[in-house]
Amino acid sequence: MLLRILFTLLLGSLGGWLFATIHSPLPWLLGALVTTVICNMLGVKNLWIPRWFRQAGLTVIGITLGLRMTSEIVDTMTGHVGLMLITTILTILISLVNAWIFYKICRVDGITAIFSNIPGGLSEMVSVGQMAGGNQQVITIFHSIRAISVVLCTPYLVAFLPTHAAIQTATTEHVLGIGQTVMILVAGLIGALIASRCYIPAPFLLGALLVTALISMNTSLVGESPALPSILVQGAQIFIGVSIGLGFKREDIVKNRRFFLFGLMHSLFLFVMVIVLAIGISYVTATDIVTAILATVPGGLAEMSLTALATGADPLLVTAFHLFRLVLVLTLFSFGARAWTNYHSRIKQPKETSA
Repeated sequence: MLLRILFTLLLGSLGGWLFATIHSPLPWLLGALVTTVICNMLGVKNLWIPRWFRQAGLTVIGITLGLRMTSEIVDTMTGHVGLMLITTILTILISLVNAWIFYKICRVDGITAIFSNIPGGLSEMVSVGQMAGGNQQVITIFHSIRAISVVLCTPYLVAFLPTHAAIQTATTEHVLGIGQTVMILVAGLIGALIASRCYIPAPFLLGALLVTALISMNTSLVGESPALPSILVQGAQIFIGVSIGLGFKREDIVKNRRFFLFGLMHSLFLFVMVIVLAIGISYVTATDIVTAILATVPGGLAEMSLTALATGADPLLVTAFHLFRLVLVLTLFSFGARAWTNYHSRIKQPKETSA
C-alpha cells in the first residue's frame, strides 16, 4: 500500500516538475492531474492515494487563502452578494438548459440529467443525486469531465489574456518560519476538522481558511503579508491534482462512451457560456476580466482559488463566488431531492397498500 502511494505521488510530482520546466500556469496541479489521467488511460496499475491526501491539500490551500484575508477584502466580498446571486442563478439556468438537452437526446431520467449538469461540488452532487434516485455512475462521469476540462482549460485561458499582466500585484510576502508554520498548520487542521463535523461545504478548505483568517486578522502571530513555504503549497497542488486525475477511470469511459462524449460537449458549452457571462460582468461592474472568469467558471473552489493565486487575480473574491454558488446549489437541490423522494414515496405507498 505504501509503495502504491509513493509510486502515484512520484508520477504526479514528475508531471508537476515537467509542467514547471515549460513554465505552465499552475504547473504542479495541472502536471500531476495530466500525468495521472494519462497513466490511467494507458492502463497503469496500482495508482492510488488515500482520501485524506486531498483533504490535506485542501487544508493547506485554505490556510494560504486565510493568510491573505484583510478587513478591506471582507468589505469587498460582502459588497458583491447581489452579483454572486445573479451569477449563480444564470449559471444554474444555463446548466438546466444543458440538462434538458441531455434528457431529450440521451433518454436518461430527469433526476440524472439535472444532477449531472448542475455545477455543485463533485462528491456533493453525486451524493445528493443518488439520494434522489439518479444514476450515480453517469452523474460522476459528467462532473469528473467538467472538473478536469475546466481545471485544464481555465489557467491557460487567463494566463494569456491581454489584461493579465496589468493585474499582477507586486506584494512583498514573508515566508513563515518553522514554528509559525507548524502553529498555523495545526490551527488550520483543527478548523478543518471542526468544519467537517458541522457539515459545512468544502470543510477542509473553508474551515482552515476561516480559522487562519481569524488568526491573521486579529493577532500578530504571523506578521504582515505572511505566506506558507512554497514546498507545502506545491505538495498540496500535487495531492489535489492526483486525486482529481484518479477519479477519471478508463473502464468507466469505455463502458459509457456515449455519456463521456456528451459530457465533454456539455462541459465545453457551459464553459463557453460562463465565459461570456464573465465578460459581461467585467464590463458592467469594472471587475478585472481574470477575476470575473475565475469567479464564474464551473471549476472546483480550490482549483479556481489556486489559479487566482497564480495569476494575480483576487483569490478571496473568487473563493467567495464559488462558495456562494456551492451553498446555494446544495441548499436548493438538497431540499429539492428530499421533496422529490418524499413525494414519490407517498405516491407508491397507497399503491402498495391497495395491492
